[in-house]
Amino acid sequence: MPEATQEPASETSLGRPAASVGDPRVGISTISFRHRTFQDALRIIAELGATEVDLGAIPAVVDHVPVPFTGDPASYVEALQHHGLHGGAVNADVGDLNDPALAPERLTHVASGLADLAAAVGGTLIVPCGRSSWEPFQDEETDLQVIAGNLRLLARICADRGVRLQVELLHHLRYVHSVERAQKVLDSVGEEIFGLLFDVSHIVASGDDPIAWLRSCAPRVERVHLRDAVPGDLNLGIGRGQVDFASVISALEAADFTGTYILELETHDIAEEDREDDAARSRAEILRLLA
Repeated sequence: MPEATQEPASETSLGRPAASVGDPRVGISTISFRHRTFQDALRIIAELGATEVDLGAIPAVVDHVPVPFTGDPASYVEALQHHGLHGGAVNADVGDLNDPALAPERLTHVASGLADLAAAVGGTLIVPCGRSSWEPFQDEETDLQVIAGNLRLLARICADRGVRLQVELLHHLRYVHSVERAQKVLDSVGEEIFGLLFDVSHIVASGDDPIAWLRSCAPRVERVHLRDAVPGDLNLGIGRGQVDFASVISALEAADFTGTYILELETHDIAEEDREDDAARSRAEILRLLA
């Protein structure tokens, strides 16, 4: 990991005054700056005024945290502290949880290092649910049973380290890609096993209604990822898709949601040089809605 460098506190390296913190529940994922180094991503996030950050550990998307993780958690703690940030979660791909060939020993090996990192930074461990295909390895019932068993194993690994497991249950590009399948997992695995990571972009991209699902799943929601989407496309900037963020946030707040809203801006509809400004605009909009 590159060494941190000192930045002046009064002005950012982006040439704008440092942003105010605002509501500390609005954080940013390093996935938002996946083409930057880890240290650059942290610096930008801090300059944007966020205090909580998700660490990206998804090999197909970002390499800010390698998988399997065999590094020194202390170096990540130091980097976060240097930028005045709190590690709210390690967002990791630990394997295809519906694959019957995923051996418990392999899953334990991959998940343990990531859970150690989550424990060190004081965050949760987030995992997706199933391989990058809507098709089952065997059949829906069997695949969902395999997922449930692997989630219970992951929960034990996390509990041993004092870490909460959170699951990005509905993921447009993964096996559990619909509210129907996601609800089946929720119904079969209790809240003592995991909390729900609620990503509005994946729900809308899958053609489902996040407000309608919240009526039944809101008590399980522990963390929210924010990005815009239209059916079939989940990589749009906030305000450039069909997500009704005002209604989503209102529904969550009415349900006494006390978790964190994380901007996960893996957007494909802006130029890379405009990414920081667009993230600042997006965060300001979410802060406005929460205010």
